[in-house]
Amino acid sequence: MEFIKSVEIHEEDNFEATAVIRFTERMEVLSSAPRNGGHAVTDTVFIMQVPHDYVSADYRADLEDKAAEYSLPADAVGFMTAAEVKYVFTDCEKTVDGETVYVASTAGVTNCVCAGDRMEGWEHRKARSDEIYRRLIAGTINTVVVTSRPLTDPAKINLMIPLVEGKTLAMRDLGYEETGTTSDAMAVVSPIGEERCEFAGTGTPLGMAAAQGVRETVAGCIRSRGESPEPLDCLAMLEKQGVTKEMLWDCASACGLEEELTDRFWDVFDSMETDPDICSLVYASLAAGRQADLNCIYNQMEGEYPDMLVDGTLAMFLAGRISETRGGDATIDLLRMRPLKDSGLAEYIENTVYGLVAGVVGYITGYTDE
Repeated sequence: MEFIKSVEIHEEDNFEATAVIRFTERMEVLSSAPRNGGHAVTDTVFIMQVPHDYVSADYRADLEDKAAEYSLPADAVGFMTAAEVKYVFTDCEKTVDGETVYVASTAGVTNCVCAGDRMEGWEHRKARSDEIYRRLIAGTINTVVVTSRPLTDPAKINLMIPLVEGKTLAMRDLGYEETGTTSDAMAVVSPIGEERCEFAGTGTPLGMAAAQGVRETVAGCIRSRGESPEPLDCLAMLEKQGVTKEMLWDCASACGLEEELTDRFWDVFDSMETDPDICSLVYASLAAGRQADLNCIYNQMEGEYPDMLVDGTLAMFLAGRISETRGGDATIDLLRMRPLKDSGLAEYIENTVYGLVAGVVGYITGYTDE
């Protein structure tokens, strides 16, 4: 791109690095960067890598020290990340209908969240993050977008929308439900000039080019580190829907499983809940049900579930996959008794539980008979 003078990756000790993007002229920057964030005018943006367990009494001083180390100007805009800059820095150019943008990103998503969710389960998240970090993967998505035209202030803010949406689409492309990480930051960089673009949303060529570039570079960063969403086993998927282990055992008891077989039930359940075929069926049932909750199944009667989700068909198939005929018989019993009818669960979730539990019970009783 005409405004990009150079892109430098300075390698440092302990696998760390700093990325420096220099422009051919002084540019306007609107950013959430920790150094010179907000409105700025500069010819340099840099992304400083910090240790995974970074704790500092004065992060601003650390940014100043880094700028001094590479003789960067006082007005340089500076970002921080724990992602390994040397490995994950990804950039590209995109042009839509004559509007060209340059996009650079660094990304790691071990601290990813769905925007608006409470910060829960962090002990587990940290353990997973530490494990991934041993393979040189860390968190934070930083994105810099450089436009080829001057922008008004409203247009700069407008352009943040396709940036954020492009980032989230990148995560969707890789299978994440989360929308970003807890520490994402971004910058919109544009030349100084009189004739300024006033609109840069998702319906404009400029917004489209920016979203495409962010989507490509963020996904490229994540792929380069081999990151992927943490897969959920059957129990975890059901727990997210409000199903407890007590509910599962209540269903097993309703099938006539004796108390002395409790340990046997959980041993078999543990092996079945991680089976990829069983996980696929549970995921398919729950995913289809969530779409039906939103009235998003084609030709679905509004407010009603398609028969396939609530008539026991999927439950029977799930149980049969685990223990064939015995599982089917136990499913019929559970569908008739509906031990979870007062639990507040959607009927398709109930049926999924019945099929899974019935399959396990059928497996145990069949094995016992033999």
